[in-house]
Amino acid sequence: MKKRLLEWGRPSLMARKEDRGTKDDNVVRFDFRDKLKKQRDKRRRKEWMLGIGAFSIVFAGGMLALNWPMSGLNSIASSEPAPKLSLVAGSTSPRFNLCGITRRTCVVDGDTFWLEGEKIRIADIDTPEISEPKCDSEYQLGMKATYRLRDLLNEGAFEVRPIGNRDEDRFGRKLRVVVRGGRSLGDQLVSEGLARTWTGRREPWC
Repeated sequence: MKKRLLEWGRPSLMARKEDRGTKDDNVVRFDFRDKLKKQRDKRRRKEWMLGIGAFSIVFAGGMLALNWPMSGLNSIASSEPAPKLSLVAGSTSPRFNLCGITRRTCVVDGDTFWLEGEKIRIADIDTPEISEPKCDSEYQLGMKATYRLRDLLNEGAFEVRPIGNRDEDRFGRKLRVVVRGGRSLGDQLVSEGLARTWTGRREPWC
């Protein structure tokens, strides 16, 4: 009876084998999952490296595409001579209108105009003011001088020459003499009664 009870409480050989089989099965499943995890990690690392490589290629291509036009322009610019401005000396014949909002090549008044983005004060004359005239007669004469200067500048090529030692006045305007055919256009305005020869100070027009 006691032996039977001991045998009853002792696991059978078949049960122990089944237990070992269960443990063996668990070990196999653990190894399989670990292998799958390693494969997934390896695949992810490979995909990540491929992604980084593709991004690097695209980024490098984009930078090359952005830099190529600029490098091309720089090479073209370096191969072509810079244009010469006619502000100091030289002959030019642009088309002038009265100045509006945009001021690049236009006439401001009888002794001031813009040429290719530079503001020029005709240094050998003084004409009546039209922006802040002291009287109506000054304004009327100033408008006549303005239109006449526009017409003179549009008649053909002229030269813009420096005069004296000063390059600019206190307003930043280039001090120049405008010459055509050896004659100052300022002198022509003086001869027509639309300007005075500049003596170093302004005289009243009223």
